[in-house]
Amino acid sequence: MKYLYTLTIALIWTSYSCSKNNETTKDPVTVSDHLNYSNMENWAFHPEKNGTLLNHYNLDVAVINENLQTDSIISIPNNSSTDTGVDVFFVHPTVLSQINDPPQNIVLEEQSEFMVSATILAQAGLMAKYGRFFAPRYRQSTGTTYRTTTSKELQASIITVSYNDVKAAFINYLTNYNNGNKIILAGHSQGSFLLAMLLRDVFDNNEDLKSKLVTAALGGIGYVYAAQDSYEGGWWKNIPLCTAMEQCGCIHNWRSFDEGQSLPEINTGLPEFNPHLIDQGLIYRTVDQNQDWFVQDSEYYGSDVQPLRYYIVPNQQYNLSEDANFIAFDKLYNVRFAREGPFKVGLNVELTPSTNDQRPNDLADELNHPNYDYWGYHRKDYNIYLWALLEQIDLKLQNCK
Repeated sequence: MKYLYTLTIALIWTSYSCSKNNETTKDPVTVSDHLNYSNMENWAFHPEKNGTLLNHYNLDVAVINENLQTDSIISIPNNSSTDTGVDVFFVHPTVLSQINDPPQNIVLEEQSEFMVSATILAQAGLMAKYGRFFAPRYRQSTGTTYRTTTSKELQASIITVSYNDVKAAFINYLTNYNNGNKIILAGHSQGSFLLAMLLRDVFDNNEDLKSKLVTAALGGIGYVYAAQDSYEGGWWKNIPLCTAMEQCGCIHNWRSFDEGQSLPEINTGLPEFNPHLIDQGLIYRTVDQNQDWFVQDSEYYGSDVQPLRYYIVPNQQYNLSEDANFIAFDKLYNVRFAREGPFKVGLNVELTPSTNDQRPNDLADELNHPNYDYWGYHRKDYNIYLWALLEQIDLKLQNCK
């Protein structure tokens, strides 16, 4: 069924913050412990929630060539309501409309349900190929919550509210729907930080849950760390970072930057530098800048420059196919894993069109974003890396028995 809504607004998705009241900071301590996830209204997507954007949605991808013609159609089944033995639990990024609202939580009534759902579909809808798709709504933290100017105590109290919602949603899923299925965790930006805490809090010391984990895809999360030259023992004690594409029960992470861009300095405003979150058991240990290094995926795209396979965007933005809701530009960019010392890593992307190539550069507008110098192509992390992620999950499912 052809998707009737526009998804173009979903492309402004991540690391924004908003409130209907820009002058007062809400006290995050006064809100209830967590939302009720027996109520389907608190889910963006759920196999038992009817009438969502994902229900019966065509996930096929049209590969668009340099003449803007369709070279091929990649068929992607929609199993979002089908029990395949594998479930996807996705936590969306910050989807709010104003950048500079004060540190606080935003109640669901002040969030756009459509923008949240459209963002999830645009970023991770193709992951519904694997099985039932669960994506909670939650009381988001504003973007300023993650700044270095926010006190660690206030930051922890706000993030804990968001985390308690996500944890409650996951426990509801685990208790009532998992039934022994394998689990794919995935998120972006704020969603990835919350999933990182869930992995430490719920998975890290639970052998049964770890055995169910296919992978945790933490897109857009900054500064994933471990002891230098190691791939475990940082944010999580027992869950390793992925070092092979077919490896199961590990953590993928990536952030995207322009090839000519300087990788950002350490941002100590992020959760892994917050001692209060460590005290709550949501982080194993803090970053040790004398003995740690930051790590990012380098299995699919290594340090050698190579063509980027299938940059994927919703077709509604460009209307280049009548047969698919997603389009892909193959080999329009080059990509490589970049490291500049122990604390600067990124997935570097460079536009490399062929002569007379008519395909649009979907990354061009990112250079004008006010946070580009620090974010790079952060808002496009899933467009850039989604195909690589899907191919790795395919391999994992062949090995995760």
